[in-house]
Amino acid sequence: MHKLSPDELKCPAWHGSEPAMPRPLPWLEMLLPLVVVGILIALKLWIMAGVVAGIAGILLLLRFFAPPLRRKIDHGLGVFADSLGRIVAALLLAVPFFIVMPVVRLMNRLTGNDPLHLKDAECPTWWLPSDHESRRRRYLTSMFCSEHLVRGRLALLPLLLIGALLVGATEIGLRVFGFGRPILFVQDAEIGYYPKPSQTAKYPGRVVSINNHGMRAADIGPVKPPGRVRILMIGDSTLAGTKVSNAELYSTLLENQLNQLAGKPTFEVLNMGVNAWGPLHELAFIRKFGNFEADIAMICGPVANCFRPKYGLERLPFSPAGCPPRTALGHVFYEMMWRLRERSLGAPPWAYPGPQQDAQAKIGAMAYADLAHLFQQQGTEVMMEMLPARHVTLGKGNDPYGERLFTGIRQQMAEVGVEPNCAGPIFKDAKDLDTIYHDGVHFDEYGHRLYAQYLADRLCEQSAKVRAAIRR
Repeated sequence: MHKLSPDELKCPAWHGSEPAMPRPLPWLEMLLPLVVVGILIALKLWIMAGVVAGIAGILLLLRFFAPPLRRKIDHGLGVFADSLGRIVAALLLAVPFFIVMPVVRLMNRLTGNDPLHLKDAECPTWWLPSDHESRRRRYLTSMFCSEHLVRGRLALLPLLLIGALLVGATEIGLRVFGFGRPILFVQDAEIGYYPKPSQTAKYPGRVVSINNHGMRAADIGPVKPPGRVRILMIGDSTLAGTKVSNAELYSTLLENQLNQLAGKPTFEVLNMGVNAWGPLHELAFIRKFGNFEADIAMICGPVANCFRPKYGLERLPFSPAGCPPRTALGHVFYEMMWRLRERSLGAPPWAYPGPQQDAQAKIGAMAYADLAHLFQQQGTEVMMEMLPARHVTLGKGNDPYGERLFTGIRQQMAEVGVEPNCAGPIFKDAKDLDTIYHDGVHFDEYGHRLYAQYLADRLCEQSAKVRAAIRR
């Protein structure tokens, strides 16, 4: 009988294998990086897309044209994927492994629960029924929460301790996100409400500071410094800008730009913007506190503010200074109750289009005229800069309702000799239109920069006091 040698067993003819063919192009391996690069380009992450394209191209070239390097690259990527998988698995399982499971075991200990009958001598266990008793006992003693058998007794103190820990962790987490120390508002019978003076609220990525007169500006003294031109801006949340820090407000940026034009600290811009204010609030505030020796007053805000009546904090989610939230959980509960109350009450009557809203809009337009007249009586130059709807400023359409409201404001302001201005498509040529607004009404940081430049140009064009101060 002929014996087969090892050489014959290894030969290709014996196994019927065909000679090695050239490796085809790795189309799938080429397609996946292209998809990733395309997604990054669509997200406008140009640098990251270039880095991914460069690394993927080098790896594909080496893998296709250098077989020895391909094996090493595949091995290296395999080791990398294995290590990354272990790290991700550890991160994902760490919380349930070290936090959830000990809590579950502790609760089973407190309640005497034994779902697997590990400690029931009279019932066969569902856990390793054939295992030896010594191994079962060793397993039980090595668990996260080593325990003694508790039959139906619930310890109250450990439960209270766990509850306190959970409440404390929730409180700390909420405070990190800005709850617990909100902006406080003073309730006032004449004005409605205004920000409590001298306070600071910290939120993720921004700090909201209020000066000694309730404004988002630096503290001001009892007497205006000589040689300064003071501009008082008064309006609603679009001016208050609580979604950005004080240094990013368009009022602050406007002050910086005007001082740069003057070449020295000449201008002082005060920001008296308050969330949800309307013309009646603004008029009452100036009647009570005066014009703060302002040389120029700029009335700001969206056109639709004219139909806001003078309300207080009763239908607003703002925290009163007389009863501030003591804890972050209390702050969250206060806002949740406000949302529930708003859902139950529905929108106020003046929020619906109709005769009542039109009548309120007329009252608001008259209040704007009274405010301008009050400033003029105090020797202050008056400008009015209104904002249309978002799609109008972005150059994406018109707003017939806003135009009708602005016509009523213009008619009232003409009686006191003030020509109001409503910005048109002022941002249509700007880049990154989606980053101008934080939401449907309020500017983000980029929008504040653009609007500050627009207002600086308006002041230089319309105000003789500003032009004279810059030439000095």
